Amino acid sequence: MKIYIKNKKKIFQRMFLGFVLASILLLGIMGRVIYHDKFQNAPKNLVETPNILQKLNESEKESQKVILVFFKENCPYCEVAKTEIEEAKKQADFPVFYVNTESKNGQQLKKRYELKYASSLVIIQKQNNYISTEAVVAYADKNDRGQYIPLTENIKKAFGQIIYK
Repeated sequence: MKIYIKNKKKIFQRMFLGFVLASILLLGIMGRVIYHDKFQNAPKNLVETPNILQKLNESEKESQKVILVFFKENCPYCEVAKTEIEEAKKQADFPVFYVNTESKNGQQLKKRYELKYASSLVIIQKQNNYISTEAVVAYADKNDRGQYIPLTENIKKAFGQIIYK
């Protein structure tokens, strides 16, 4: 027995269109899941610590160590190292403050510590009630291929996760 189907071409076109739409929907769902997983836990934009000068003065009196993370809005160097800095900050047992180099307070602090670049960490150390700037280090750079990269070793050293050599 032979079955005769009218408009085979039309049925094939509809099946093909259904397959294409289902594939697009599936890829969209997969893309959303991947995007959500990858970027949901990523640090948000860097934001200056509110009342930075007051908090810095208080912390210098109370803490043995303070780190200032300088940044600039839309700075590719700053953006690439956000995750590493956030991870190091979570493990820090001392205050870590963010300073926007373009803010009024940021300009003052940038001048005080003689910074050349926004993507810098300033490590302030107190010893025998004397406050000193222990180091100013870059936390990001550009490699030979022109890619922005975090300077993970500098970040770990600054946060005390690696001992200075």
